[in-house]
Amino acid sequence: MRKILNRISYIITVSLFCALYIFLFDLACIGKISKFNHIWANACQFDIDGAYLNCMTNYDIVCIVLILLILSFMLFWLVRVYRKQIWLVPILGFLLFLLSIITYWGFV
Repeated sequence: MRKILNRISYIITVSLFCALYIFLFDLACIGKISKFNHIWANACQFDIDGAYLNCMTNYDIVCIVLILLILSFMLFWLVRVYRKQIWLVPILGFLLFLLSIITYWGFV
């Protein structure tokens, strides 16, 4: 049972790194063309000068901080189990992020 929980937590940590990269990418694209169909469309509906971008930035930063807090706990848990294989987690998360971008833009 413990092995299954360790593997599930490894997969969750890889997914969290993918989410971190997605939110960092979203934060990097604020104000650009790719933000016309963004993930905060329902939360930031007001169109006051600059307040719309400010709202999106605040949501991105809050999500990034929450993900970093959860990642620190998960990595602390996984270092004891996987030791040297833990460096693969951010790389696999980045590959999952690239795969999600490629499939979203229709390159596959």
